[in-house]
Amino acid sequence: MTFDVNVGQYLSQVFAENRAAHAYIVVGEKQYLGELLTECAIVAMCDSHTFDGCDTCKKVVDRAHQDVMRLPIDTQKNRLSVADISYLVEESNKRPVDDSARARVFLIDASNSVSYIGSELWQNKLLKTLEEPTDGVYIFLGVTDVEGLLPTVRSRCQVLKQTVLTVSEVKDALVAKGFETGACEMAAAMSGGSVQTGERLLNNQAVFAAYQTAISIAEQMTSTKNALRFASAILSNRDTVNDCLGFLTVLLRESIVCRLASQLLLLPKMKNTTKAICANYTLDAAEGCIELINDAKRKLDAGGNVTVVVDALLADILEMRYQCRR
Repeated sequence: MTFDVNVGQYLSQVFAENRAAHAYIVVGEKQYLGELLTECAIVAMCDSHTFDGCDTCKKVVDRAHQDVMRLPIDTQKNRLSVADISYLVEESNKRPVDDSARARVFLIDASNSVSYIGSELWQNKLLKTLEEPTDGVYIFLGVTDVEGLLPTVRSRCQVLKQTVLTVSEVKDALVAKGFETGACEMAAAMSGGSVQTGERLLNNQAVFAAYQTAISIAEQMTSTKNALRFASAILSNRDTVNDCLGFLTVLLRESIVCRLASQLLLLPKMKNTTKAICANYTLDAAEGCIELINDAKRKLDAGGNVTVVVDALLADILEMRYQCRR
């Protein structure tokens, strides 16, 4: 298992040197916070933290370790409450459940919890625990923007920020691992600057099937007559809908870059695909469709009906193309 340099690898060093802090704020892109927080728990719970053949690390990854607690408890709403922090306070005063555990770890996903009414309540509730830490308890607070937290919370935690590499650096690292160059370009463009994420994408056939669906839409969706086929393809695996829409955004951006600054292309191996997209979408249409896709993703994140959102998006994309036709 490859750890993020600024998060997992850094923590490995400070834990090995017995100078780990009690609480950390982990800053990263929303889709990678879960992985980053898991890295933190692995390091805190296991001296070797190699994952391969290690029962402790496997339990952490499988979310089966009784001394690694994840908040918020309500994963549907995914927003922290005072009740969540009350649970943390209560559990932090207990001994580890697992006889082999050397700590109790709390992984807090606050990515949806710092910008709504009442967010100050749970942060203020957390303050006392941050100020008066219990031995053998480690708190990792995951956010996408550290400035969204109260200054009093920030001042009591060390801040770790996700390592972000360039797309080219990620691609080169993946190629060096033996993956095919074209696939590495695609994975790198969607990796968020993380080699670990890029490798995970390369090993996920369902994700690459979603990328192929995005390519087909960009190249071949020309009317409402064939839009239904593409909607069915997107919805065939609902776990990869965001992957498909995300890569469709990348393809449309490539079509813009191709016409304005071709030296900045992220997917040179897909030159023919990019040219086909340029023929289908004017610059205005490509820009407008990117906004439509981002709006659709926000609706999905808010719990919108997947079928309704996808059907409406494809209709809107066709309308945008028509309105921006040459």
